Amino acid sequence: MPVHPAAPADVTEIVAAYRQTLTSFADVADGLRDEDWDRPTALPGWTARDVLAHVVHIEDYLSGSEHPVSGWSEPAEAVEVGTPEHVRNAFAVWNEEGVRARDDRAPAELVAELRGLMEVRSAIMYDADLELDTTVRTVRGQEGPFGEVTRMRIVDVWMHEQDLRDVVDRPGSLDSPGASQFMELVMDTLCHIVLHRVQPEPGTVVILESTGPVTARGGVRIGLDADGEPVAHELFTGHTTAEDDEPSVDDESDDRATTISMSTYYLARRAAGRVATEDTRYQVVGDEDLARRVLDALEITP
Repeated sequence: MPVHPAAPADVTEIVAAYRQTLTSFADVADGLRDEDWDRPTALPGWTARDVLAHVVHIEDYLSGSEHPVSGWSEPAEAVEVGTPEHVRNAFAVWNEEGVRARDDRAPAELVAELRGLMEVRSAIMYDADLELDTTVRTVRGQEGPFGEVTRMRIVDVWMHEQDLRDVVDRPGSLDSPGASQFMELVMDTLCHIVLHRVQPEPGTVVILESTGPVTARGGVRIGLDADGEPVAHELFTGHTTAEDDEPSVDDESDDRATTISMSTYYLARRAAGRVATEDTRYQVVGDEDLARRVLDALEITP
């Protein structure tokens, strides 16, 4: 599962990637005009301003603040999210409450708040005792290991930066640590997606490639275990010999390798569910129907 440039690995690299990702998001937000903030994004029901408020809400919560169950004015009033079509589960309600609680804040105020929160969170991360498995706060009152939680935060903020960039047709940050981290996540989930969502015949080989600016390659071969149940074998782990990088299948089965290639931009937008397969630019060598099925199943964000 080679990815180049490599995603951040240790605490120092993760903290640096976090700061770069938050700074880049804030810089893009600073560049939007007043009329841009009300434009719809690829996220159903959310404008560019809602995306900004969402990022600020999560950063505020992770810094130790309480989830906003009331507005900014006194006396406190419950946040009403109603029943919009895009709010379909408890997690979506939680996110929507955080966004709606900041409805009375101007975008410039939100960006300033975000930059301040980044410094607060960074100061916490500079703790000399912090390790990858240190337990930290995550969303909705839960906890998790610092490395996992912060990598996912980098992925989330980077993807929301792409949401803002799409609103104003201003591509960028496609060779950043956030892009590398997202490509690594995509490749890490490929086996699960092919085995459980696509369910191709044993002997099938699927190879997924990001052609750049971040280059990444993942592969999976579907075989059978001792009980005759389908199992996924990962290819291209980054720890194999050159010969192992060639996709292989069982001697008794046909070689049904299908390679799907696309840019970092389109792979990220498809995997995040921002664009449909038919709106994704990609190339296929092999079974085109299988490739479409893989891409249709390739959504890794909630």
